[in-house]
Amino acid sequence: MKVVILCGGNGIRLRDSLEFIPKAMVKIGHRPMLWHVMKIYAKYGFTDFVLALGNGGNLIKDYFMNYDVNVNDVTIKLGQKDYVSRSEHQEKNWRITFVDTGDQAGTGARISRCQDYLAEDDFLVAYSDCLADINIQKLLDDHKKSDKITTVTGVMPHFRYGEFIVNDNEAVKWNEISNLKSRVGWVNGGFMAFNKKIFKYLAPFNECVLEKEVYAKLVDDKQINVYKHEGFWQELDNDREYNFLRDLCEKNSEFWLFDK
Repeated sequence: MKVVILCGGNGIRLRDSLEFIPKAMVKIGHRPMLWHVMKIYAKYGFTDFVLALGNGGNLIKDYFMNYDVNVNDVTIKLGQKDYVSRSEHQEKNWRITFVDTGDQAGTGARISRCQDYLAEDDFLVAYSDCLADINIQKLLDDHKKSDKITTVTGVMPHFRYGEFIVNDNEAVKWNEISNLKSRVGWVNGGFMAFNKKIFKYLAPFNECVLEKEVYAKLVDDKQINVYKHEGFWQELDNDREYNFLRDLCEKNSEFWLFDK
């Protein structure tokens, strides 16, 4: 099953950086954020990735095109292009398709532009700036059991940007921005499953954004299932969150990589 990862955000400027860095390529520990997201899926056997690229897409391509040399122990002879690998990394079975979905495309447009590479009835989707100790197989099983077009992972972080009001695991309302003082809804945690019927709701135009009209329409049509995740979840959006994730790696507390 394919895993589409949205890697086209505008990036983040960290305190020690003079320029914006694609969130997908911010290093947490010794590996980019994107690598950590991919490892979450690989842990459950999902290793066929479609990377929807935008800003900084060339950096992502370069990282994985040179992955063997950068990660393995190698012997080279200067003046020659060949090398001998002296070790073997755990990601040797990963299959990665790079799709240039444009610098300005919304999240819905990026998925739409990956349609040619998604032949199965169902596929998985993730943001490249969220980590969680989520069981991907249980998420997929819950999606198939629900018989709905879309399943989103519902989380309850400290800061909310939009929320689903849920009744018996069915999303009955979508609030794009919530100013409520009390917590009443679930935020999309960035780990999703879709049936191919989703493409009827998507368009390749830049303005197509999942978190706006697409989710609203799906909720109206009773086609969103919410898989509630109450475990570890953390996004990367500022220095504070970067330092928090970096410290976890330094303490060998990468909860998202542990068996769940």
